[in-house]
Amino acid sequence: MTQQEQGAIRQEPAAKEAMDAYSLAVSSSAERVGPAVVRVETAGAAPPQGRPGERPGQAGPARPDGRGGQEVPSGQGSGVIFDSAGRVLTNEHVVRSGRSLKVILPDGRSFPAAVEGADPRLDIAVLRLPDASHSLPVAELHGGALRVGQLVVAVGNPFGLNWTVTAGVVSALGRKLPVSPGVELTDLIQTDVPINPGNSGGPLVDAQGRVVGIATAIMPWARGLGFAIPVSTVLGALARFREARSHDGHRLGVSGMTYLLDERIAKEHKLSQASGVLLLEVVPGSPAERASLRVQDIIVSIDGTAIGAATEISELLTKASADGMDVTFLRGSRRGRTKVVLG
Repeated sequence: MTQQEQGAIRQEPAAKEAMDAYSLAVSSSAERVGPAVVRVETAGAAPPQGRPGERPGQAGPARPDGRGGQEVPSGQGSGVIFDSAGRVLTNEHVVRSGRSLKVILPDGRSFPAAVEGADPRLDIAVLRLPDASHSLPVAELHGGALRVGQLVVAVGNPFGLNWTVTAGVVSALGRKLPVSPGVELTDLIQTDVPINPGNSGGPLVDAQGRVVGIATAIMPWARGLGFAIPVSTVLGALARFREARSHDGHRLGVSGMTYLLDERIAKEHKLSQASGVLLLEVVPGSPAERASLRVQDIIVSIDGTAIGAATEISELLTKASADGMDVTFLRGSRRGRTKVVLG
């Protein structure tokens, strides 16, 4: 046996092991997020209109869901459940024309949905499922830094084909993309993950199954060019949506959402509840900022009372004393405590 043949034999197990590791990462991340990925259906939607003078497939500005060249089946898109109260992230363009909305889970359950907040400039929308129970699968949003070349996986409903998984890498960060006359999406994730019509609004996740982006656009005349809205942008939009709905939170100076706790961390800190309140915004100069609370801290108790939902903070604010409130929070895996004196 030649040295070359011996080298080939030695390399084969390593190559197989590497392939198995890649496959495991893709499969595991898809399994973690998959139950929370939903199909969004709209009724009464007008068919998408092309730009004047633009023929199907003609090169021009990219459009959400690739509508510059192909059309998604009428009234379909993707979304992801991000909190146990039954809120769903999707694209604004997915729900823009629908007069009624329905969300379908992978387990077959379906719920009517209402738009709770939308920002066409960012192509982000939040849906609320009023009739949903609290036994909903929830995906984890991760606003941490991404690296070019890292593995990402998309789960969605391309062409109406339910819960399809595709994988690739982060190709570039901070991209800008014109999507219609006078409208440009900024700070996008560029990826070579195949994002097809119907994927819009679905999650782009990392190897741990955490949502790092929301699929938004493709260039229909080019292969391997997909774009997603980073979760850091999504968190800012969520904060603004919540601020528009809430007034009591202004006294504290925060906007937040109900957030499922990591079971290991909850057990380590002997927390009785399954959720806390993830801070999406801390207003500069507010009582919360003066008490050193930060965005992405998770409030778990106030004055010794466990906090499992954002609405519970508003209730406790009405009973707060002039001396302030003792707030216990999680920052990463660490537990902290601070006194917030309301202004």
